[in-house]
Amino acid sequence: MADASSYKNIFKTTFLFGFVKVFNIIVKIGLNKVVALILGPEGVGVIGMFNTTIQTVVNFAGLGVSQSGVRDISEANSCSDTIERDTIITMVNKVIIFTGLLGMAIMIVGAPLLSRYTFGTTAYTASYALLSIAVCAQIISAGQTAVLTGMRKLRQLAYCSMISAVVGLVTGVPFYWFFREKGIVPSLIVSSLTMLLVSWLYVRKISYTKIVLTVNEIWQKSTLMVKMGISLMIQGLMLHICNLIVASYVANHGGLDILGYYQAGITIITGYFGIILTAMTTEYYPRLSSIHNDNAALNDAVNAQSEMGMMMAFPLVMLFVYFSNFFFRFLYSSEFEAGAVYVNWAVMGTITIIASNSIGMVLLVKQAAKIYLTSSLILNIIIVSVNILLYHKFGLLGLGLGYFFSGLIQFIVYGIMMKKYYSISFSRRVIFIWVVIISAIILLNIVSLCDIVWIRHVISLSIISFSLILSLIYLKQTMNLNMKAILLNTKNRLLKHK
Repeated sequence: MADASSYKNIFKTTFLFGFVKVFNIIVKIGLNKVVALILGPEGVGVIGMFNTTIQTVVNFAGLGVSQSGVRDISEANSCSDTIERDTIITMVNKVIIFTGLLGMAIMIVGAPLLSRYTFGTTAYTASYALLSIAVCAQIISAGQTAVLTGMRKLRQLAYCSMISAVVGLVTGVPFYWFFREKGIVPSLIVSSLTMLLVSWLYVRKISYTKIVLTVNEIWQKSTLMVKMGISLMIQGLMLHICNLIVASYVANHGGLDILGYYQAGITIITGYFGIILTAMTTEYYPRLSSIHNDNAALNDAVNAQSEMGMMMAFPLVMLFVYFSNFFFRFLYSSEFEAGAVYVNWAVMGTITIIASNSIGMVLLVKQAAKIYLTSSLILNIIIVSVNILLYHKFGLLGLGLGYFFSGLIQFIVYGIMMKKYYSISFSRRVIFIWVVIISAIILLNIVSLCDIVWIRHVISLSIISFSLILSLIYLKQTMNLNMKAILLNTKNRLLKHK
């Protein structure tokens, strides 16, 4: 079992990057509001289409180096092998220049096709050609961020992300204000170049020696990295296709209004609850990479990460289920409240995926590309089938249950694979925590159907209080926290401030 310092480290880094993610979302909401007021729905649609296309090309041309490179840098850094570490960093910097130029070339050559496919006209060909600059900048920036992550410069990584978001807002708004629709492309380019500049400023502070590498050496040393990166890229593409299949089925069999509720729910589940997963992964992946040869240490890390992730999410998930209708009205409108039934059951999938991702990430640090791709293909086929079947039977409720069963299937499959190949498995405590949280969510959803208002609220608030108390007890036990001393210290500070 992991020690108290491990749990504290997970908590601190999850809290840090959770805050960063929330901050970035707030900045993005602010930018979206400004754009909506200045450009209207049409302008928002154009920006959304441009961003979607840019991200697709970035993910394809980047070859997954920004993700797979983290592992090698982290491993060399943890072993204090400065020569190997410097070689890998130099190699990553060389490879991302190539992938950046590759992305630029794809955008320029494919500009007419992209314009016709996305907008149904060639009028945006020049815009896509210019946006090749943004693609190149984002690929290189992602590679530089991988260096910060691999070196575990987490505070600098947080500052980098927040500064990029703010500068992107400050530099983007004037283009929209003065040039309206004509300012969209320049704004996206300047924002991407700003992101590149900020990441470069932080990476250049890292002390390392640039190693002279021949083209042949770069090719040989980067083969495994690129191979794993391509596997990640293909897996991402499969996930995108599966989501598209499910969305298309909903649109064709339920109508655009049901699709709208579903898309709103997906945004909440993956966008807002995804904060927890993103925050955990930022620190977790390089930590796993540094111990990837020690299966016993990996086993402890997987279980500690799963426990902490689920217990931190527990009260948040319960509160969201209780206030789901309000959140839909706040984020969208009262018309979208129908999507609450999806989210209220899909959150069980979020809890499950926190654990399944924690153990599944072992495949990445082990660079088991074939196993990873094969399992992803099989899982995606099963998941699409389950979602379509449950939607056909139960509508939006079925899609929520489908998201849960998707996570559960992944949870079981990864658990079996890890046990078979690496003798890594979930502890009884992880399973117990998962059962308690899932049971509490089911109970809260059942209680929400009660027609007697005061009984519904009393029982619901009791369940939420239970989740909060249980989480606090868990944090106290795992991190050796003295909650009484912390509360007294906080009280004294407040009194002193007065």
